[in-house]
Amino acid sequence: MTKRTSNPLLHLLSWLYGLGVDLRNTLFDQGILRQKKYPIPLICVGNITVGGTGKTPHIELLLSLLSPTLRVAVISRGYKRQSHGLQIASPTSTVQQVGDEPRQLALKYPHVQIIVDGNRRRAMKFLLAQPAEHRPEVVLLDDGFQHRYVQPSFSILLVDASRELHEDTLLPMGSLREPASARYRADCIILTKCPIDLQPIDLRIMRRNLALYTHQRIFFSRIVYQEARPLHALRSPGSEILPCGAPIVAVAGIASPTVFFEDLKRYYKVMATISFHDHHNFRSSDLQQIRSIWEREQAIAGIAQPVSIVCTEKDAVRLIDLGAKLDEELAKRIFYLPIKTEILFKPEDFRKMILQAAKALPSPLQHRS
Repeated sequence: MTKRTSNPLLHLLSWLYGLGVDLRNTLFDQGILRQKKYPIPLICVGNITVGGTGKTPHIELLLSLLSPTLRVAVISRGYKRQSHGLQIASPTSTVQQVGDEPRQLALKYPHVQIIVDGNRRRAMKFLLAQPAEHRPEVVLLDDGFQHRYVQPSFSILLVDASRELHEDTLLPMGSLREPASARYRADCIILTKCPIDLQPIDLRIMRRNLALYTHQRIFFSRIVYQEARPLHALRSPGSEILPCGAPIVAVAGIASPTVFFEDLKRYYKVMATISFHDHHNFRSSDLQQIRSIWEREQAIAGIAQPVSIVCTEKDAVRLIDLGAKLDEELAKRIFYLPIKTEILFKPEDFRKMILQAAKALPSPLQHRS
């Protein structure tokens, strides 16, 4: 639950922020600010809260459903990249060039076009200018819910199941980028990071709290962590995995690391945890901190019980780019935890909905508040 505050300055700032957001949305809804439509299905995946709701894992889920039969492209802004303008992410791109999440997607889906550009219209122009045999048949817009200059044909809004919208407030007092009423622009809402033991009564309460229109679909998803794999497996996949019960130091540079740490405790002996900010760019001092804690825990465990370092998949993408800064001894002890997203309840209905959305074009009546 989001903590509320009685700070009058934050109340005022949130009110002013809300005025600006409402004015912007009204200008789009009235057609004064114009959305551009495209002759190609465009599926938007986004949120209206600050912090992780699992956008990249859900983009990967859509890619797993669509890429086997369709030419798919992804447009991402490449958060915290050091480059400018339009970039094409590939398995050989660096995090500095394209950002960690586009790099992660490019490593896992090398046959998919991953376009990095904060200007989504420019990215769409680039994609549509390609020869017909290379032009994508459907485009996924990553983190594009607030980017209303591009009109999607289908919008998916992600909501963290542990941070329901009705309990939150606008920035800076709360974590909402837009009022909770913005959810009505979505065609589908996915409540993410659901616990595996979600009960029917919980489903009914969450459905009731969202109070969706009858045409809106709602699904529930959870993150599934797979076996930890060595860092080098990002570039050259192999069969080596970290055995259950192994002692580890857990490292996370993501928005909400608690679930990650708790899940690790189910499979490994977590001796220490280290947290960094989301999208953290690791420096030499960070590596020294990790090494120091790892050496301390290794001394406690003893030489007969090797201690490993386990990080998130997103962190691994950043770590592997460090090259010589990451010494060989430490690199050999680093593992990462691959993740995938699983739709709870009626996954086949979700698959059919996405396949249908991949053939739909924007309607002028869509996305009105």
